[in-house]
Amino acid sequence: MKNLKVALAILVLSISSMISVSANNENPLNKNVNSELRSEIVKLLGHHNYKLNEVTMQAEVSVMLNNKNELVVLSVDTDNKNIESFVTTKLNYKKISIKGLAKGSIYTIPLKIV
Repeated sequence: MKNLKVALAILVLSISSMISVSANNENPLNKNVNSELRSEIVKLLGHHNYKLNEVTMQAEVSVMLNNKNELVVLSVDTDNKNIESFVTTKLNYKKISIKGLAKGSIYTIPLKIV
């Protein structure tokens, strides 16, 4: 019985270490897909007509791809409510065609708004 517990403990530890190692590996294709997604988001946003208090504002946009290949804006992390509204209006439910995006996965894209 004691040998069974030891063997089970070793098995659990080895499986958990394999899972944590595989979670840290970044796929080089993901970087390419993220840069394509960021480029597409910048193109969809276009130009804004807001008077900004600062020269450059930063925002982090969290989006998800639904089953119809449309972007769903989950959050816009910025201090300016006008920019938050602008980004949400411009991006929400816009169709994109980027290969390699996983439907239902959340992508966080950093943006600089000038």
